[in-house]
Amino acid sequence: METMFWVWLAVIVICVVIEIVTFDLVSVWFAIGAVIPFILAGIGGIRIEIQIAVFVVVSALLIAFVRRLAKKFLFKNMNSKTNLEQYEGKQLRMLEECDFEHNGSVKINDVVWTAVSENNEKIEKDAVVEVVRFEGNKIIVKKIKDADVNQKEEKLEQDKSDKIVDEKTTKSSNDSVEQLATETKKEDEDTSSNND
Repeated sequence: METMFWVWLAVIVICVVIEIVTFDLVSVWFAIGAVIPFILAGIGGIRIEIQIAVFVVVSALLIAFVRRLAKKFLFKNMNSKTNLEQYEGKQLRMLEECDFEHNGSVKINDVVWTAVSENNEKIEKDAVVEVVRFEGNKIIVKKIKDADVNQKEEKLEQDKSDKIVDEKTTKSSNDSVEQLATETKKEDEDTSSNND
């Protein structure tokens, strides 16, 4: 067998090992690109320049077109939030006061967490705070200004009243439909009794 046969086999093995170690989806395409020159070298009679050109073209095409699709498919859930990250930006009420000397506490799903002020400012008990991030077993929070809290509470009240109005409208519509059905049924009974 030709020397290039062994060279291409070595390229394939080295690229696969590098891909296993790094898992960056780069060297795997060179390993696949080396398969065709490996086969051409096994057949024999193919010039080295042609083998190298095939390797470069196939590897470049795989990296350019297939790598992006493979990354989307294989790493689609890698950027999803953890259970804790889903609470970032959420509003909580302080259970204990916190300042630069003492940690406070907040409750998430019946679990009490240590809360630390983002700017070491004093946050009173029962103040509304926003979760900024998690650091180990502590929640970094920032105090929400009273105007923001009032606006959000007003929005919640408005949403509740809108829901009540919607429920009343739905109930009223259902009552009207029932009344219409009763009247139609009564007319049908009157018509059938007149025909008899």
